[in-house]
Amino acid sequence: MLQQKKIARCPDQPSTKGETMKELLIFDLDGLLLDTEKIYFEGWLALFEKHQIPLSAEDISTWRGQSWQQTADQLARVVGGHERVQTLRAEREGFIVTQLTNGALQMKPYAKETLALAREKGFTIALATSTMKERAAKLLTHFDLVTAFDYMTFGDDVVAHKPDPAPYLLTLEKAGKTADQALVMEDSLLGALAATRAGIDVVLIPDQSFPQTYTEADKAPLQLFAETDSLQFVYHLLQTNQLK
Repeated sequence: MLQQKKIARCPDQPSTKGETMKELLIFDLDGLLLDTEKIYFEGWLALFEKHQIPLSAEDISTWRGQSWQQTADQLARVVGGHERVQTLRAEREGFIVTQLTNGALQMKPYAKETLALAREKGFTIALATSTMKERAAKLLTHFDLVTAFDYMTFGDDVVAHKPDPAPYLLTLEKAGKTADQALVMEDSLLGALAATRAGIDVVLIPDQSFPQTYTEADKAPLQLFAETDSLQFVYHLLQTNQLK
């Protein structure tokens, strides 16, 4: 059943006249469209236990929503440099590929349906992710999502990463849209803050694979369109023509 935590306006009512209608829908990837964050988490945890690296599950949890460079810098301080980080990353990539091929890594509920309906309704659709292009390409190809997006921005397309607005500003530029014409879907606070700093409304959908609750203080800085627990909410908005 659709559960709504907080929304700027009631989802069962049409948008008010005079309000800018949305034309561009921007989606994050990990933890939002794909249930990857728990796989990444399990991969790091297994690796740290195997190599007796003194990092805990709590440490790994703080990395959620960060870019590859941000996590690499933190890990390098613990393991003795970026060269060792690259070795560990390569080993973890093997774990991720295994989870992808054995079916453990899946799409989030309503991900494919929401993208398909957005296309049917005539929206411009974009991806803005901190994930590097090489890995993202493997994931998008595996789940047949390469053609789902009109524009894609990856972690190696920008110098500054979320919560910096650079990924979203670049996506707006690619699409030729203004911030008020866009709506972002994000699972992390860092991503939602990046969207906010780009001046874009954001639907916050915390990753349900982890027991996390964002406080009112956490969400206070955000340009929050809505907070919910599933992409089903966005599907509903599209189905009832509330965004366009």
